Parts: sequence; structure tokens; C-alpha cells
Amino acid sequence: MRARVFAMGFIAVLCSLPMVGQNIPAGPDVWDTLGGGATNTSLTSNDWKLLCGVTVPDTAVQLKGFNIPGQGTGDSVINRLDPASLPNIGSTATVRIQLANLSLVNDGSHPCSPLTLRVRQDGAQGIGSMIITKTSALGGTFSASVKVSAIIEAVDSAGTVKGATPVNGSLDDASASPWSYAPQTGGAAQAGPWYPGVDPVTKQPVRVCRIGNKILPAWHCYRPRPKCKVIVPLPLGNQLEGNAVAVAVEACFIEAVPVDTN
Repeated sequence: MRARVFAMGFIAVLCSLPMVGQNIPAGPDVWDTLGGGATNTSLTSNDWKLLCGVTVPDTAVQLKGFNIPGQGTGDSVINRLDPASLPNIGSTATVRIQLANLSLVNDGSHPCSPLTLRVRQDGAQGIGSMIITKTSALGGTFSASVKVSAIIEAVDSAGTVKGATPVNGSLDDASASPWSYAPQTGGAAQAGPWYPGVDPVTKQPVRVCRIGNKILPAWHCYRPRPKCKVIVPLPLGNQLEGNAVAVAVEACFIEAVPVDTN
């Protein structure tokens, strides 16, 4: 009888451990920026003059993500600098966040065409904040304000920078977005138990949008990364013999590396 009571007590302790384990550690969040008009920034007449010398009125340019090597399809990385303690349903935590990496390009034509516009982080980044709320045992919601210090460069086909203009401001969530303790179905591998932008019930990715103002408005919409297939290596000496190669579903900058099978 005493052994049974002990066993039941031990099980109760084990059942209580996941609540502690479900606290969210500090770490990076990697996102895929959405193009097709979902992400854009409006530049002033002076910005365009600095970029390529044209004289045009204030004009918006559409943007899309350009993969960061080593991040699969990801193009934006934001670091959560603090852990979030969420002991109970209804708990809320505020953590500091900081932009770590940004890689965007123009999506379509613009006043500096045919030059390519690329956007990247520039220098030290400010500290923003994220509010994380646990609404159920499956997950909850979050909202964030991200400080952005970036530079837009106009680049020719040889990669030479022809002009540049700085962009600084804050991007704030348009509304609270979901997060899940469980990963998304078909998502890129990442450390849990925190999966932002994933519906905790359906395990499906959700589009997240932030809006900001420099002088003119900007939108940045993104989603969690999909799974990125690794290209199957080719054996040495057989590259021309028609070996089947699994190509990545999306461009992931993962190169096939010959493998010596001898």
C-alpha cells in the first residue's frame, strides 16, 4: 500500500514537471518574409535620389525575403533576449527582443530599376519588446515591437552598390498572433517548446504582420519557415551518370557536396 501511495505521488510530481518545462527560454526566431505586396516600405523623394539619382515623388517599393545562408528559407532573425516564465494559463511575460539579421530584396519594378534593391540590418540594433501570453495548455498569443536600423542599397548586376539610404524605425504587430508548444506540421526543425506563428490547435502556420512608420508607412508580413529538404550528395566520379538528386522545395542555399563512395 505504501509503495502504491509512493508511486502515485511520484506520478503526480512527474505530471507537474511539464509546467516548469513549458517556460520559454531565450533564443532566436527565424522567419520567412512574404512578398506579393504583403511587405513594402515607402521611400521619400530624397531616398530615391540617394539610391540612384532619380527625381520621383514619395513612392512605395514591394519587398520579399532573400534567404540567409545557414537559415534554410529564413530571411529575418529576431533574438529573444530573456526567458519567459509562464507557470499558469493566463500568465503573461514581457521579454526584450533585438533584430539580429535581415535580408530582403525588391519584389517587382521600382524607380531605380533595373538595379536591385536589397535591405539588410545596419549597425547596432535597438532593443524592442515582446509580450507573451499563455492562453491554454497548448500555447497562447504574442505581440511585439521591433526596433529596426537598416540600410537599403541599390546594386547593379555585378554586385556593385550604386547608392544607399538608411531606414530606421519601429515595427509593431498589427494584432496578437498565436504561438504553440508543439511544432507546425511540415515546419523547419527548431528547438521547442516555443513555436511562434503556429496555431496551437491546428499546428498550421499563421501569417504575422507588423506595421511601422519611418516618415512614411511600412509593412512586414512573414510566416514560420517550411521544412527545407537537403539536396542529396552525388558520389564522386558519378556526377554525369544521371544520379537522382532531391531538389529543395524552396531555395535553401544548400549545395550538393560530392561524397567519395570508394
